[in-house]
Amino acid sequence: MRMMLRIQIPVESGNEALKSGQLGAVVRAFVERAKPECIYFTLADGWRTVVAVIDMQSSSELPGIGEPFFRELDASIEAAPCMNSEELMAGLQAAGLA
Repeated sequence: MRMMLRIQIPVESGNEALKSGQLGAVVRAFVERAKPECIYFTLADGWRTVVAVIDMQSSSELPGIGEPFFRELDASIEAAPCMNSEELMAGLQAAGLA
């Protein structure tokens, strides 16, 4: 299932992790493990924010993806199922709406 993650890193813990090199290490490990379809880095609510779309085969993958961000960066994470345009059209067609 395609999932969109929004990972927010508080300023203080983000600053410490940036100085120690931990921020880059956690992000690199995430990219290697989750192989995001796309990943963006931005600011939201004044915090460093990562927005990524990943394909999860099972919800049991979520702890392995999220825990390093929680443990190492004191981050908050939101996860929501999402779809691309082809999936939307197939869903609309299946619902008799297209």
